[in-house]
Amino acid sequence: MKSAPKPSGREAEPPSADGEVPHSASADEVSPDARYGQGAGGTPPLVAQVVPSDRDLRYDRDSGELLLPVEVVLRDGSTTRSVLRVGPGRVELLSIQLEQAIARRQQALDARATA
Repeated sequence: MKSAPKPSGREAEPPSADGEVPHSASADEVSPDARYGQGAGGTPPLVAQVVPSDRDLRYDRDSGELLLPVEVVLRDGSTTRSVLRVGPGRVELLSIQLEQAIARRQQALDARATA
């Protein structure tokens, strides 16, 4: 008789004390329709948007991931807390992209101030 497979560490994580439920999915776990704004059967996804929470980032030393608290806003207007897990390589890329966006914003503000 085969035993049931053991869940991976990520799947076995219980919600944290503040009610966050960690979520992550690799690209092959998300249907192609969902990646391009369509849910099952061609309907729009239930998630309207995901926004960063006004809470501190955390760093998971074991996995090397940045844990970004987020609010998931559903189409019905309700929200739920979750955590966006960002791997080490993505953290570096995100850092570069944020620096570029901040510089572009500052340039736009400077241009407006001199106009």
